[in-house]
Amino acid sequence: MNGSQPATDLTTVLAGDHRRLDRLCTELELGQGSPENRKDLADHLIAEVVRHAVAEESFVDGEGDLAEADGLMRELEGVGPQETRFERLLGGLIRAVRRHVREEGPEAVRQVRLTCSPERRAELGKEVTAARDAAATLPHPDLSDRMPQADQLWPGPGFVDRARAALRHAAGSPG
Repeated sequence: MNGSQPATDLTTVLAGDHRRLDRLCTELELGQGSPENRKDLADHLIAEVVRHAVAEESFVDGEGDLAEADGLMRELEGVGPQETRFERLLGGLIRAVRRHVREEGPEAVRQVRLTCSPERRAELGKEVTAARDAAATLPHPDLSDRMPQADQLWPGPGFVDRARAALRHAAGSPG
């Protein structure tokens, strides 16, 4: 072996999540696209944050930036893109996600490295990846035309809870 971590090592999975979340935040901060496209992209960010939170929740204190993001995501569920509070809530979500990526995320990766053997990290990474593949998720708006609608978990009231429950169910843990 060349000393690099396998693609399914949990630390690699979590670090990849952080990069993906950061890119989505940047895309939203650019402010391009119609309000409906921004709403779709915000829903995609929410889906990615939920997926990441479920994967990371065993290693991070739940009272941090992801808990703040969770409250903002729940508020955003029922807000239309033309409503004045949409951009305010979205900005708060982006700030919470960025703080997590910058501060809590690296600590979570460090905790995984400290508490899990390389074999266990590989096992956990495979479990997280399998759970994500088994649970329906919301694609990036640019990919929505490439995925059958029946396979997508559409947003709306209760979306955060439904996504979290689907991911936990796919992982075989209680919701």
